[in-house]
Amino acid sequence: MVSTESKKLNWRVPIAVVVAFTLVFSAFSSTATMAFADESKAKLKALPKKSLVDDGNSQLLELKFKLEEGTLFQFVRITINEGESDEAVLEFDQLGNPIDPPVLPSPPFELVFGQVTMLSDGYYALEKAKGKFVIAMNKTELGPGEHTALAEVVLGGGEDPLVADAKFVLKSSVPILPDLVAKYFFAPTTIKKPLNYYTFTIETNEGHKDAKEHKISVYLSHDNTLGSNDQELGKANNEKLKAGWFDLIPIKIKVPKNEDTGPHYLFVKVDSTNKIEEISEDNNKLFKATTITAY
Repeated sequence: MVSTESKKLNWRVPIAVVVAFTLVFSAFSSTATMAFADESKAKLKALPKKSLVDDGNSQLLELKFKLEEGTLFQFVRITINEGESDEAVLEFDQLGNPIDPPVLPSPPFELVFGQVTMLSDGYYALEKAKGKFVIAMNKTELGPGEHTALAEVVLGGGEDPLVADAKFVLKSSVPILPDLVAKYFFAPTTIKKPLNYYTFTIETNEGHKDAKEHKISVYLSHDNTLGSNDQELGKANNEKLKAGWFDLIPIKIKVPKNEDTGPHYLFVKVDSTNKIEEISEDNNKLFKATTITAY
């Protein structure tokens, strides 16, 4: 038979386990609360970080933050391009409602969606709280260039605001055209007339459309500016250059016997007859200094 003393002892074991578990759980809860307080912060993310101005989409900011227990939340302030001539400010409350103006955000702001989730007595957070908002902006109102975004979660009681920042870049749209570029030009630095020489050009198509047949020419100039009076020494034909691709173009040249000796310049120009409609015509030529001597 089990003695009465043994029965009392057996009951003490589960009671001790329950008490120990309670103590451990209490310590864990207290530690978690303290850890949350240490990790109170705001996080701002720009989505996307790089995009076209008129791609039909809005520029989005995602704001997340945590609040300690007992925090007095007031409002969120979003500032775009702080200190610049196009600075824009939006303030909104716990439910994402703009404070000024009271109905709709002003440009470039379009929409605020989200809320602060917390148990409150109307002012103070009675437990740990989280805020999550999405702020939408009109890209065409912002315009091309790099933009800065600053988020301030403004608190009461003299506490410093929670602050986060982000950057995003809007690029101007480009037409769906080829963009032929004279990327590199390899040419002799000394030319003996009237011998034949080879020059080599790396031509790239950095546009968004294939380039059809076009000419590449090499010219001789007395200065580093290509003009209408400069003499064409040689040319080549490129039947097609796909978008994003490149070709190595050899062009044979020969300086006439009657050309003056001394310093000159060799120019290469891709699409030398301006046949192809391109994104830019400013990147079609390169030059290299050379010296002409007698044979």
